[in-house]
Amino acid sequence: MIRTLLQRLKYPSLTFLLSTVILFYFFHTILLAPNDYMFTAHGDGAMNYYSYMFQATYESGDFWNFKGMNYPYYEHVVYTGAHPLQAFVVNKLGLAEYGVGILNLMMLLSYPIASVFLFLILRHYKVSILWSIVAALMITYLTPQLGRMTGHFALSYVFAIPAMWWLLLKCRHGHGPLWAIISFLYLFVFFMTHPYLGMILVMFCLLFWTVAYLYNRSSWKTSAGFIAMQVVLPIVLFRILMFITDTHVDRIDEPAGFFQLHAGWSSILAAHHGPMSFLPRAIHMNMLTWESWAYLGLSTILFFVYAVTYLFSKRKKLPLNRIFRHELFMFFIAAYAILIFSFCFPFKLSFMRWMADSFGPLKQFRVLGRFTWIFYYVFTTGIIVALYQIYLAEKKRTLIVLFFFGGMAFSFMETHQATKEVANVISAQHNSFKHEHLDPDMQDLVRYVQVNEYDAFIFLPFFHLSSENIMIIGEEQASFDAYMLSYHTELPMMNCLASRMSQSESVRFNNFFGREFVEKELTYDLPVNDKIALITNQDFLNHNELRMTYTQKVAYQNETFTVYLFDREAWNTNYYFDEVKEKRNLSSYKLTEEWWSSDPEVWFVYESWDGMLTESFKGRGALQGIKKGHELIWEADADDLMPGEYEVSYWYNHGIDRADLMTITELYYKDKDEPEWVDDYEFKEGNEIVGQWMRAEMNFIIDENVDSVKVFLLGNNSRKPFAVDELLVRRTDGPDLFSKSIIGSEKYIIYNNFWLRENSFKPK
Repeated sequence: MIRTLLQRLKYPSLTFLLSTVILFYFFHTILLAPNDYMFTAHGDGAMNYYSYMFQATYESGDFWNFKGMNYPYYEHVVYTGAHPLQAFVVNKLGLAEYGVGILNLMMLLSYPIASVFLFLILRHYKVSILWSIVAALMITYLTPQLGRMTGHFALSYVFAIPAMWWLLLKCRHGHGPLWAIISFLYLFVFFMTHPYLGMILVMFCLLFWTVAYLYNRSSWKTSAGFIAMQVVLPIVLFRILMFITDTHVDRIDEPAGFFQLHAGWSSILAAHHGPMSFLPRAIHMNMLTWESWAYLGLSTILFFVYAVTYLFSKRKKLPLNRIFRHELFMFFIAAYAILIFSFCFPFKLSFMRWMADSFGPLKQFRVLGRFTWIFYYVFTTGIIVALYQIYLAEKKRTLIVLFFFGGMAFSFMETHQATKEVANVISAQHNSFKHEHLDPDMQDLVRYVQVNEYDAFIFLPFFHLSSENIMIIGEEQASFDAYMLSYHTELPMMNCLASRMSQSESVRFNNFFGREFVEKELTYDLPVNDKIALITNQDFLNHNELRMTYTQKVAYQNETFTVYLFDREAWNTNYYFDEVKEKRNLSSYKLTEEWWSSDPEVWFVYESWDGMLTESFKGRGALQGIKKGHELIWEADADDLMPGEYEVSYWYNHGIDRADLMTITELYYKDKDEPEWVDDYEFKEGNEIVGQWMRAEMNFIIDENVDSVKVFLLGNNSRKPFAVDELLVRRTDGPDLFSKSIIGSEKYIIYNNFWLRENSFKPK
């Protein structure tokens, strides 16, 4: 038995060994010292490392709750990219010190593991050992998942789809129930690694068993059973666990990107690196988002052309029915259907968008381009099988052998540049989770914060994203500094980078950086006795962040970092709000039915769109439309305006559809053909949000050269509705304008189009 087992493992082991040799060629720097490097210190990758390492180091019995970010609310671990299951295992084994190296090795060793599964699949379809080894290696290293090692770590596991394919074969040809259970466990592990990759694998299973049923209607019980175990059960169990463990409310139901981040034919046919990368540029091919890249390789494309030509020439002799009934063709149909889905077809067609709107779960797939990966593995493997069958059928085999091995050599040339680039990128950053790799100023900051026993910190420039609707983007270096400080001190930060965050929590954080007269309700949620540090590095601070530092006293400073002891009462003070109320009390001149001021001669424009019977912020209507391109909100001729500086503001409803758009102000000049874009405002980063409405503000200057001014809402062609209300245009050097309103039982003071609760700064 042992001899038989060793015999069976001989060639898979050889494949693993050869794949490891290639891996070492590209990534030897990291493989020799895996715990010394971080693959990236930027963006999602830095956050993935941080959340994984924080959980692996400090999690103690609260598996689902991540306590490093989003203080005081914290966050559910699944939404942080923390590799929750792997972090749990590393934590329990006491290996957190080597956590970065373990994660790095997991990503890199997924390559030889993938090669083994691809070899086994090729051998299942009777491809020779030599061909199977060579093809498995080339398919592995041309993988579209290569770039994920520079950021989306949980999506970088190259073996994920090949292993799922192999499990489907075992379910179909082996002991079905046993392999169904194994495949369920496999899928659930990926749901606990990255739910998106879990859903990609689930769709592969669903489409294959559906095709299998269509091929053999009598097998409906078998197909239904496997769909139950491999599709329904992992999704339902995962959803139940999330429902039970997630305490954060109002996460967004439809993440952005469904209609934007999809694939196309260029995704699989256009080379983005290597010797053929000149061609797409030469013919001006539209290269879609890198998220959708799944280039098949020139050799695969040529093999396919040759195979189709061969089949056509032999169509009278070949049993085409047997080919189309072949199991591999079933996998091709499933993969092709998923490919078409990755193109967002037919949902991207304007007259078919109702289908996606009617079936909400579809829009949970934010980046459809990733679904091309299934087609990549199935198609490249299937073409090798077809070419080998032609080789067996033909007497003149030498040319086919040369064709195959020449194609494999060219595949290596195609992957060489991209893989080398990735290898250079991921070996450039030392592992900053090792204290000795921190720069001296960060080491000093860590010591100071630990000695002074802070309970949490705020890092400026501030970042808090993403509810995919309301966010504060921040700066890359500030994000990295915050991650390092949090990890090395075990302190939670108010900053956060996670997916689909609670919108109500996001509103509180955005409003936390509102104007000085706006109540900062987040401060009331901070534990009363917690000692909080406000920390800055040398990055640029915006106006509101600078105001925050001006209200605080410096506690510590080195060449890079400044620490303030955060005084919440100094930041959330009623002083400026009381000034607003005093100004209101002195404004005795009624200007219109709606507005009054301290000066009867004040100039302003007010538009409430009350004639439109739609959901409104105030009054009896709002301006509503469909997001397309440039939607005109307001315009005026310069002759109707006095020279001077003006402020235009209005409110956008983020509850009707997300705030992933901007508004702009353009000036048209008498002596210029083209207008000038003079100011803009990103709604999603707004700091004045009341209920479902957020305020935009822009400025412009009128002089003798200006002919007219226009304010536009820049749509994103999502064809979703929008609503805006309460537009106010005023001179910035003029007196303040006041109005009032009631929302529910809450009374509001309206001050220059800011909405302030009448009882702000009073206990609720």
